Amino acid sequence: MPNPAIGLAQQFGDYLAQGDYAKAHGLLCFALQRQYSPSTLRADVEAMINYGSGAIQRAIVMADCLLTDWQYPPMEANDLAWVYVSLEGEDFLEAVSVIVQQEGEKLAIRWLEWGRP
Repeated sequence: MPNPAIGLAQQFGDYLAQGDYAKAHGLLCFALQRQYSPSTLRADVEAMINYGSGAIQRAIVMADCLLTDWQYPPMEANDLAWVYVSLEGEDFLEAVSVIVQQEGEKLAIRWLEWGRP
């Protein structure tokens, strides 16, 4: 059975590629939703890709980069996975790393790191 964190991370990346920041925002945990609004998500993405021409064309989860154990940021009890999502455009390649956790009855993203390493 595929890791459900991969599906959530892919969905987040797809929403960013579609420019649907409201739906991307809906995948964040409650605490992260207070830190990021849909417009701050848009601003962060646009700042990250501003050297390229055009928008994100596709998002691809790098399943072979999935982590289920890590040191930083510290793991929390409800964390499921750290997932790397490649964000590709016509002439750029960027990424967002996310930590997916179980938040009540649903999965949510509790941490974001913009840019490729």
